[in-house]
Amino acid sequence: MIWKLLHIVFILFVFFWLTGSILLFLKRDNRILKKLIVFLPLTANILLMIFIGLLWSELERPPLKTMAETRLWYSVFVSLITWIVFLQTKSKPLYLLGFIMSSVFLLVDILNPEYQTKNLMPALQSPWFIPHVVIYMISYAILAAACLTVLIGFVNTIKRKSIDKQSITLSMNLVYPGFALLSLGMIMGAIWAKIAWGDYWSWDPKETWALLTWIFYLICIHLHHSFPKKQKLLMLLLGLSFIVLIITWLGIRYFPTGLNSIHVYG
Repeated sequence: MIWKLLHIVFILFVFFWLTGSILLFLKRDNRILKKLIVFLPLTANILLMIFIGLLWSELERPPLKTMAETRLWYSVFVSLITWIVFLQTKSKPLYLLGFIMSSVFLLVDILNPEYQTKNLMPALQSPWFIPHVVIYMISYAILAAACLTVLIGFVNTIKRKSIDKQSITLSMNLVYPGFALLSLGMIMGAIWAKIAWGDYWSWDPKETWALLTWIFYLICIHLHHSFPKKQKLLMLLLGLSFIVLIITWLGIRYFPTGLNSIHVYG
């Protein structure tokens, strides 16, 4: 089974990213080292995407059914997006934090792989299944990068004793596309729900928390536009919004009300 190779993929993924991180913090002005810093993470991401492709082929369905499978996609998107942002900003902390976050989710998959079958329930045999889940994972990854960026800004603010406005600006520049994709994912989910279950919205626990996540990020956008001087509050709210997002994706299954949710992965 392809999934048994994940630990090998994980070791190679960590090796490429970690090597790039070490080279990055050496601070040596060398053209070859600079190229390695850029291409080693890309190699790690490509390797992980190949693994997902092989898993897709073996299962004969998109590997988006279980929580473990969605964590694979999330790891790819987080590492890829933080890598792209690094190319634009040269932020060393973001380079390192993106690698750490991706590696943690891969490690969780190794420790808790979850049982996989080839069969999909009728509701998942829909053309909306793949775009809905993938768009959500991309959105979650972009918003994770926004959270990591504002975390870096928060640390810089404490060190400098002044607001790191650059990190806030970058974080919000990530929030906008992340929020747009989050909205698109919700719309797709509503259309899919209408086709599968006859209603656009049923106030399922997962749906309720998804709406709560959307509202939190909408408040962040409103605060950024209408109260630009409330920067400390914005930083805290961005962090809180991502916590709500993680509860929506990973935590709802552990709530008593979440046990009966139609959105529980498995």
